[in-house]
This record gives sequence, structure tokens and C-alpha cells, in this order.
Amino acid sequence: MADYAGAVAAARAYFVARFSASPVAYQNEDQPADPWPPQDGGGHPIPWCYFEVIETDTALRGAGLPGSQTWLTTGHIRIHVFAPKGYGYAEQLAIAKLAGDVFRAATFYNSDPGAKVVCYGPSVRGGETASDDGNWFGVTVTIPFEFFFLG
Repeated sequence: MADYAGAVAAARAYFVARFSASPVAYQNEDQPADPWPPQDGGGHPIPWCYFEVIETDTALRGAGLPGSQTWLTTGHIRIHVFAPKGYGYAEQLAIAKLAGDVFRAATFYNSDPGAKVVCYGPSVRGGETASDDGNWFGVTVTIPFEFFFLG
């Protein structure tokens, strides 16, 4: 039976299968490489992403008997792209675009009857003073999603 944990796992798997522009760290997991943040062969830091799925609301969307009522969970997939200071804003935005385009108008996790995740258009936010901590510069691409399931 489809559930939110499965939808999050499906979003991650969908991303992993389609994105290779930079190393990626995930919510509540150990760093994916050593050293971290990642470096090139010369020991210089390279861009990396942090992937997260954030639920914003769940509501009953359809009538029916318990177990066959349609529920809707909404939220955002956020991919934070961190680049070393001096890397270049246009190049960093290009990575953010690639990350966001993975989910543009995508539908997945739809093998169970009555369940699916539907994604919408990505938007990139960043480039403000809060994005700069002195060593890294961050931009965030946000993709709104809806997760429909029977419960």
C-alpha cells in the first residue's frame, strides 16, 4: 500500500536515476563521500547538492469507505546546490536547472491503484546575501508536488 515514506523513497530513486551533475547528500544520512564536502583530484572543493522532501499538508480529498478514501499530501522537493566561492553563479544555476528539470511535470510512484506523485515546474531561489557563508554559495531549486493515495 502506498504511503508517504514510499513516496519520499520513490522521489529519491527517481532523482538518483536521472541526475549525475554533482555529488548529492540526503536527509538524515551520513556524508556520501570522504572527504566531504567533495573535492576534485587537486583537492579543490566542487559543487554538491543536498536533497530533501518536505511535506506541507495532508487532507482528505474524496469520499468513500475507510481504506478507499482519496487523500492528498502536498509538499516540496528541494535541492540545494552549494558551490565553492568563486565557482561562478551561471554555472551553479546550470546545475540547479538540471536538478529541477529531473522533476519537471514528472509522475512516479504510481504502481499501486489510486496512488501517484505528480510534480510541477521547478523554480530556483538564491543569489541573496543569506546564500553566502564565506566559503560556499547556495541556491535552492524547489519543485512542488502532490501525492495522491488511498487510505
